[in-house]
Amino acid sequence: MRFRVGIIGIGSIVEEVHLPVLAKRKDVILAAVCDVNEERLKEISRKYAVPKSYRDGLEMIAREKLDAVVICTPNSAHIPYAAAAAAKGIHIFLEKPIGVNPQEAEDMIRTAGQNRAIVMVGMVSRFRRDVQIAKEYIESGMPGDIYYAKAQLLRRRGTPKGWFTDRSFSGGGVLMDIGVHVLDAAWWLLGCPRPQRISGHAVQALGNYETRFLSSWKSSGKTAKSVHDVEDFAAGWIRFENGTVLALETSWALNGKQDEGLSMQIYGTKGGISLPPLTLYREERRILSEIHPQFEENHPYEEEFQHFFECIRKGKTPVADGVQGLRVLEMIRALYESARQGRELSL
Repeated sequence: MRFRVGIIGIGSIVEEVHLPVLAKRKDVILAAVCDVNEERLKEISRKYAVPKSYRDGLEMIAREKLDAVVICTPNSAHIPYAAAAAAKGIHIFLEKPIGVNPQEAEDMIRTAGQNRAIVMVGMVSRFRRDVQIAKEYIESGMPGDIYYAKAQLLRRRGTPKGWFTDRSFSGGGVLMDIGVHVLDAAWWLLGCPRPQRISGHAVQALGNYETRFLSSWKSSGKTAKSVHDVEDFAAGWIRFENGTVLALETSWALNGKQDEGLSMQIYGTKGGISLPPLTLYREERRILSEIHPQFEENHPYEEEFQHFFECIRKGKTPVADGVQGLRVLEMIRALYESARQGRELSL
């Protein structure tokens, strides 16, 4: 079985990751692409021999006979396109976050369910090999009862350019960008517990800095002007109903040490886990032990799309489905509201 796939939004991440991964799959036909940038649209269509191109995603969904759509637009446009696809029973892969408005996301998920369309959110950290192995250890009971976890991803000077810093397009700053990965990966490892109380802190500390001799990730989309009205640092503290506490930190820019990538530490009554590198901490025969599992790295994006198409083929619920994407968005909105009010919130 081959799937006719349409892509809406062909920005830098799509060109570098999604398109190469999809193009080499034998079960995928790249049927149509859509982007508001006509020059870029022609370039990508020619490079990947895509027969149809559109500047209007809703028109593409209405006219093309698609099995699935991959939506990689600015965050604020995710749900309108997903809702149109859901209404036609087209399977949906949404880049994270699921959207900016929880109610709109919930309505879209309901429509998709009514039309038997699968909704998957691009929580790619769940497909990292070290995270997957950590998940297996946790589910086996190795750490015992987990009482505290912390996760962070700090960039020193890494504020992206383009729509990312414009709230009207992004819905927020670093928390809605790389912060989604920090929160989701930790929450998933903890078993997706229900949040009870949330305290958030979000600030624009460095703003539109002018540091020399450094480059930043840049959106391929053209914007009329540079807008910086979102946070570049965020932290949070979430207490879950099962008693576990999760602490988060994420930044685009700060005056401190930069992380090489997402890092986590998980503390339990019988053992602990940290990554990277993936390390297990426990006692064996009342002797402290530190274990470093050996494994080959994988390509998380390839595994992510393999899972998406397998779910379509077998009618399975994705490991990062629409409902879980909605729950992550709800926690992020609560972190923002807590930061705005300057106090802890009960959920």
